[in-house]
Amino acid sequence: MSETVLILRASKYDFVSDKGETIKGCNVHFINDYQVETETAVGDAPMKVAASEEVFMEVKKNKAPGIYQINTRTKPGKDGQATVVVTQAKFVQAFTLAQAR
Repeated sequence: MSETVLILRASKYDFVSDKGETIKGCNVHFINDYQVETETAVGDAPMKVAASEEVFMEVKKNKAPGIYQINTRTKPGKDGQATVVVTQAKFVQAFTLAQAR
């Protein structure tokens, strides 16, 4: 699936689990144009998803926050539940907050 999003942050991790396994990966935090307002919530909720090393390098090169065209796919996660993974990110434009006056 492809969509345009605002990537807020990309972060790599590398640690040793309790079982002695090296765990490496990347997370991407973003918002998209899907917003559901309720009686108790307004605004966009950031999403956190796993991403490839290539996605991290693209965001690192072009900075965040920024507008990106991303591709996602699903893969089996814990107990076979579907997990979304960002497989590709293409920089579209920079994003900066307006200065308060």
